[in-house]
Amino acid sequence: MPVEAKRYLLPIGAVCLLFGMAGWALYGKLFSYAPAQDFMVFYTAARSCIEGNLPLLFDGDAFTARINEQFGAWFATPLNLHPWVYPPLFLLMVLPLGLFPFIVAYGLWMAMTFFALNRALRCHVPPGYHRVVCTAGLLLSPAAAFTIGVGQNAFLTTALLVGGFGLIGRSAVLAGVLLGLLACKPQLWLLVPVALLAAREWRVLASAVATAALFALASAAVFGLEPWREWLSLMLRPNPAFEHWLQVGRLMGQSAYTEAVLLGVPAHAASLCQAAATLACAGLVWWCYRYSGMRRDLQLAVLLTATVLAAPHVSNYDAVMVSVAVLLFLCRALDDGFRFGDSILIIVVWSIELLDPPQVIPPGLITPVVYCLFLAAVIARGRSRRHSTEMPGSRLRLAGEALVPAHTEAVRARIVPRALRWRRDGSAVLF
Repeated sequence: MPVEAKRYLLPIGAVCLLFGMAGWALYGKLFSYAPAQDFMVFYTAARSCIEGNLPLLFDGDAFTARINEQFGAWFATPLNLHPWVYPPLFLLMVLPLGLFPFIVAYGLWMAMTFFALNRALRCHVPPGYHRVVCTAGLLLSPAAAFTIGVGQNAFLTTALLVGGFGLIGRSAVLAGVLLGLLACKPQLWLLVPVALLAAREWRVLASAVATAALFALASAAVFGLEPWREWLSLMLRPNPAFEHWLQVGRLMGQSAYTEAVLLGVPAHAASLCQAAATLACAGLVWWCYRYSGMRRDLQLAVLLTATVLAAPHVSNYDAVMVSVAVLLFLCRALDDGFRFGDSILIIVVWSIELLDPPQVIPPGLITPVVYCLFLAAVIARGRSRRHSTEMPGSRLRLAGEALVPAHTEAVRARIVPRALRWRRDGSAVLF
């Protein structure tokens, strides 16, 4: 490890270790009264399908009662409303978990999804101490502790997004398959087509859409059309079940809608705030992948953070995406050098989930502001790197990774080995 990198990494690591231990202790205590409660939703849904009791998924109160009946001994008090609100795509993915005992299924779920995310990160992080930093930073992060405490799917969804964009340039079809599977959580898929269209990754986009469509057809073949009708009805039509979940579930999150409602904004105006945030994030991602010329890892950091800001419903566990974005930014800073405020920003963004959800901890209302500051820092680093490699007096730029889009790996391979020949007028040509 270079001396300069060690000078920054050691104090950042020490502070993050303290916050990480605090997070694990906090969530360990909190979820000891109701451990793995979200995974119980996945497991109960899978078992209901295997037992031929699919209609149970469409009755949130009865479904929650079933969880309390099966796992009541695990809880200090019975769970409040925990309905099944996922599309049949995700039901198809968790169905095999119902074949195992609960403890085994939970262990497999958390271990396999964390391993998948760790492998996906290798597409963006070079070998050596960078990968050790990312694995340790991810495992210690408060978002990861929350994910493991409730047994959620954040490792899986982040792995699909990180791995999908990491495979672009290597296998367009496989990259699209991973990104298509991310449609199992639609609110985190919103910006994927935006990024692919902006990057002109037509084959990846086609593969992603085809994968999502085929997966939807497969779920319809396995479960029938009724789950799709019920899920679409829950999401699109006003009904008591959705309103109940809105109050119990969505307001315990940290989306723009949730933040606005908690600040006293009426529900309809809060929905407009959410729409504005989603559109702003979409515009930022479009610019980032079409015009910015930023390195791929920094582009991905923008996409991951914008995905969380744009989603109509997110919780502490979804912030695993932001934790990965911070680690990518940290690795870039270790290579290119730290700037004023980078260390503090990395620590704050990485640990901000300790203040969420804002309904329970009001200071968590600053989370979107912190994320926006982080986006500004990522963009500033990416843009300054681009301008620093431009040649004065010439329209030609150096063909480094910062300037070559992710979809032009073949072009990079042809350009990088070439040398530059300077002309007398101050411009340059490749030869």
